[in-house]
Amino acid sequence: MTQVTAASKTVILRRPWSAAQFVLAAVLALVSLFGIVATVAFDAIELTFSFQGAIQAFAIFPGFVLSLVVNGVLMGVRRAPEPNLLEKILLVIEFVLIAALLVFHFVADGQGVAFGLAMLVWPVAIPLAIAIAIVAIVRLARASGEI
Repeated sequence: MTQVTAASKTVILRRPWSAAQFVLAAVLALVSLFGIVATVAFDAIELTFSFQGAIQAFAIFPGFVLSLVVNGVLMGVRRAPEPNLLEKILLVIEFVLIAALLVFHFVADGQGVAFGLAMLVWPVAIPLAIAIAIVAIVRLARASGEI
């Protein structure tokens, strides 16, 4: 049984935005891995739930996992400043967009509405994830005196 120490509680409570990104990255990684393994190992493309689900499992979600982990590490560095209001707003928007993509991932409608909605969300969510990483990198560089 894993024991939670006071130090680990302090880190999670001190850096909740970083912890939230790691949790979301883990969820996306599991959904993506399930779709990839189901398709590649078992030739069961239907387990990705839809065509758009397959696109998300193979390309979109792994990119978000990478982005969220990098952001989580950048925001979790000891010398990193606390996320400002803009970063928090951008993170909330990113979390909402990813939650919408997760919902669309599990919807298989015959008319392609979920696919259309996902296609509208991808071009917003992907640059937003990149922008959040850039803001975090610049803020970290400023805090360490490199800029």
